[in-house]
Amino acid sequence: EAERPLSGLAVPEKGEIVLVVGPEGGLTDEELAVFESAGAALALLGPTVLRTSTAGVAAASVLLSRTGRW
Repeated sequence: EAERPLSGLAVPEKGEIVLVVGPEGGLTDEELAVFESAGAALALLGPTVLRTSTAGVAAASVLLSRTGRW
């Protein structure tokens, strides 16, 4: 339900990136609020919903290709 695509988010030059992929039913409003209060940036992968078995791999690929850590 995020509005921004993962590919459009700013990526930190150093430090750690924590990637959380929601369950197939989605994250609850409470879970999203906890992540946001911890500084998380909510993002989506695209206009279609991916299964959790592929969403993590797709998201990691996007991040790794943008960080030079590939």
